[in-house]
Amino acid sequence: MTDAGGPTGPVPSDPLPKLLVAVTAVTGIVDAVAFLGLGQIFTAFMTGNLLFLGFALGGAEGLEPAGSCAAVGAFAAGAVAGSRLGAAMAAERYRRWLFTSATTAALLLAVAALCAVGLAPVTDDAPEGRHYAVIALTALAIGVRSATMWRLGAVLNTTLVTGTLVTLIRHSALGRGISDADQRYRAAALLAVPAGALLGTLLLRVSLTVALLTASAGVLVCLGAYVAHPASRRVRGA
Repeated sequence: MTDAGGPTGPVPSDPLPKLLVAVTAVTGIVDAVAFLGLGQIFTAFMTGNLLFLGFALGGAEGLEPAGSCAAVGAFAAGAVAGSRLGAAMAAERYRRWLFTSATTAALLLAVAALCAVGLAPVTDDAPEGRHYAVIALTALAIGVRSATMWRLGAVLNTTLVTGTLVTLIRHSALGRGISDADQRYRAAALLAVPAGALLGTLLLRVSLTVALLTASAGVLVCLGAYVAHPASRRVRGA
């Protein structure tokens, strides 16, 4: 097989499923930081965030709606930006678009980490001041990253793991489905969520900044490794 302007030889296996498993773990880190350090909200898992918003509006103790509203609004803005970036670069090289998206999300998380320097995690009090800046920047970054993952048209969902769980069961022998090669990646993605949350919880004991910098590096390393992989040069005219 010959790639236009490229070498001949067998096409390397696409590492995209492995990328998505790793990105799912990063999502776990981010939401551990958000839930445990920014006032019991989510900045990646929007379904849970919308539930918390309803709980807060209903007067549930320990929850307040402002943080959830800020996270949902920033995530939506990031998803819009990520979608427009993908559309604007549709005629550009595939790898260049991925690199731009990864860098944008990683930089936003890094700026959030800088905003969190010296900032104590929220415990019983409501978020205030810089906490909201960290919430907004983090949710904005995950919105950009999530729009990018959706545009890849992948078999794994990195933010709606309920869908991944249902698909795993549906394709299993218990679900009387036909198992496919993606089953192991679906199972790995489900394990990646608690693994990332565990790592995020441990990093939060050091500081908000360290945890967010780890997430920033995770996004950049995951997507950077995919962009550098030979298979990505052969995907979609890359």
